[in-house]
Amino acid sequence: MSSVARFPSANGYYIVMEKDATTPAPGVYTGYTAEPRHLAAPAPPASTICPVPDSAGRRTHALPLVCAAAAGKAFFPLPEPRQLDIFPRLAGIYVHVPFCSTKCHYCDFYSVADQLHRSGAYLEALDREFDLQTEHFGVPEPETIFIGGGTPTLLTPSHLARLLEIVRRHLNTTRLVEFTVEANPNTFDAQRATVLKQAGVNRISFGAQSFIPEELVALQREHSPEDVPRAVDFARAVGITRINLDLIFGIPGQSLASLETSLRRAVALNPEHLSCYNLIYEPNTPLAARRTRGEITPLDEALELAMFRQVQTMLTQHGFTRYEISNYARAGAECQHNLHYWRGAFYLGFGPSAAGHHSGWRWKNSASLNRYTQALIRSVPCLPIASRERLTGWARWGELAMLRLRLSSGLQYGPFQRQTGVDTRARLAGVRRKYEGLGLLNATPDALALTDAAVPVSDTILADVLAAFGAKDGSLCPAGALQGESLTCRP
Repeated sequence: MSSVARFPSANGYYIVMEKDATTPAPGVYTGYTAEPRHLAAPAPPASTICPVPDSAGRRTHALPLVCAAAAGKAFFPLPEPRQLDIFPRLAGIYVHVPFCSTKCHYCDFYSVADQLHRSGAYLEALDREFDLQTEHFGVPEPETIFIGGGTPTLLTPSHLARLLEIVRRHLNTTRLVEFTVEANPNTFDAQRATVLKQAGVNRISFGAQSFIPEELVALQREHSPEDVPRAVDFARAVGITRINLDLIFGIPGQSLASLETSLRRAVALNPEHLSCYNLIYEPNTPLAARRTRGEITPLDEALELAMFRQVQTMLTQHGFTRYEISNYARAGAECQHNLHYWRGAFYLGFGPSAAGHHSGWRWKNSASLNRYTQALIRSVPCLPIASRERLTGWARWGELAMLRLRLSSGLQYGPFQRQTGVDTRARLAGVRRKYEGLGLLNATPDALALTDAAVPVSDTILADVLAAFGAKDGSLCPAGALQGESLTCRP
């Protein structure tokens, strides 16, 4: 026997918590589902509060939605429309495709290997997620779409076409200027290139990473250096000429000479954009575990700094401009989608682990293909939002200032104050005094920007920027955060 309690969700559903009456402790809710409000019983009183778990970790009272999520029983709702800014409009759409053939040892993005047989269920769930989010926000009119992963081009051509059809069917694309799909060089061919072109994709980002076979092995990449020019040729043959190549420096065993070889081979392919990242040993990745076991030795920091300077020098000589800490482009070829992130624009995310941002609200889907599909493929689907937070006041504007400073154009005082009401010239005066004399900041009466010399220590400088905005209340945590939500900061 079981009974239920219902709790209202912002997206037109009640979350239904199931209680197993046969358990020794009454009132322990053991499952969840969702149903439209017009079919559900009246909501419980607003005075219902989050209970404290018992000694077994169970919550023995009716669970509001945020507590249910913390207990692993339900998901968070989207922010309600009345909580959102009217302007500006949504700028971008991100879709996460979680499938990979193998897990690269350095990668900490959510992905699943050898699970391509589940792509049909993923696409069905994705279709339903688009239904729910567009019902909530209205039909988006994005300027950019970015499909990443994972490896989107690991999908079969028919499933890739279905993915693109789902995306376009739910959007108004009259304002669309950039449509990017990520691809691994060894999973890209003429048929997939044609599918992308027919769907309106106009930009492809290839994960080259290195043109040295031994370095690709160290990263656990499956492609060969020869796969990269072949993939670029497939794209250009169908008329997709906007090409990005990802490169990594700081790979174990890499030298200045081998990095130069990779840079020269990348530039020879004449891409319009290059993303050049310093390798990070992310926690809980195989690469970090291998370092801990002593199986690999990270490069010396002085060598990594020399590599950054080599990247900067060579790409500048070949007509590229660094417009963000790790991104280089020819004139007018900056990645517009990523610029939305760095400028604090609003965007929606779809797929497992995908994140959205609107009006200081940020939320992220469950990083589990199982939970994602189970929540959405049911008689009444539920959005699989696993965490949510709201940045307000100084926390929100401090993060925006930090993101703007990642760009080479820096933080423009006037536009920032018109948008936020914050006089950043005064608020960042201490940061400016600390670093300008060291040659790490370019300060003018109108703007503040990092110098090239500041990039290797940018994390430290940007942390001071955040601290300057947290000084008013001693914390960067948003006021009034909902109980049980996953925050990226603590008091």
